[in-house]
Amino acid sequence: MAPLTDLLSCSIIEKDCNGDVLWTWSYPAVTESQKTVVMRKCNLKLEHNSPHVFVCARHGHDWFYIYCSEVFDSDKLPKVKQFALVLFAKDFSPQKYEVLSRVLSKMYCKTGKPTEILQLYLSVFTKGSCSTQENGTFVSDDFNTHRFAANTNVRELIKTFELETILIYTALLLKKRIVVYHHSLEQLLKWIRTFPALMRHRKVTDNLFPWIDLVNDELTELKRHPYYVAGCNNSSISSRTDLYDLFVNIPAREITVTSHAKGRIDRNKSYLLE
Repeated sequence: MAPLTDLLSCSIIEKDCNGDVLWTWSYPAVTESQKTVVMRKCNLKLEHNSPHVFVCARHGHDWFYIYCSEVFDSDKLPKVKQFALVLFAKDFSPQKYEVLSRVLSKMYCKTGKPTEILQLYLSVFTKGSCSTQENGTFVSDDFNTHRFAANTNVRELIKTFELETILIYTALLLKKRIVVYHHSLEQLLKWIRTFPALMRHRKVTDNLFPWIDLVNDELTELKRHPYYVAGCNNSSISSRTDLYDLFVNIPAREITVTSHAKGRIDRNKSYLLE
């Protein structure tokens, strides 16, 4: 069983009964820029909206995964209303890190002790697995490339866009800038996993941004890449034609090619359909 050395850090963010949100624990450490983007994404500061249970995004060359939990009276966290467990890692593997996050979060609910989380984290980092009596088991080797591919949604993507799916394939082939939109963050993150599976011979995840917000630091980072696949749940992204060559609107079942990219994409589309 291989150690999971792609793990970079583990953190806990808590929202107490007064509504205050605090970054309470990290191992080994996180930077201020990492904290800024995670606090934006975890949504624990929202007063009335429940945070999404599991989300993932990118920061620099690393990925982060946020698993949010409600705290109940039976848990060992009497002053905490909600908390988010945050994992930074080198690889994009949402299914794997969702399972690991769930195991760690259950242990924190049960014990209220970061030291228990640390023991499990170090076990995964050094051995590739961790096991608890009541809170589940995690084995890194269960999440190989084949299983990841099986959990993507390629058939549904082709069913949704039919022949127009060739536009997505062509844009990936030509290394164009692709923006994927869905108003539901949960659905966006589900669909965005499918795009790397359309072109398995190329490592699309190197230029994948599952969820971007239209804020300066994230847009600056995005623009450093000559091509990418970026997901966004803000509808105003459709007017930002400076950010994409191909726009995929999942709920509307529409694909738009910008005028500056239309010629080459259409030529390659015609060639592939011959």
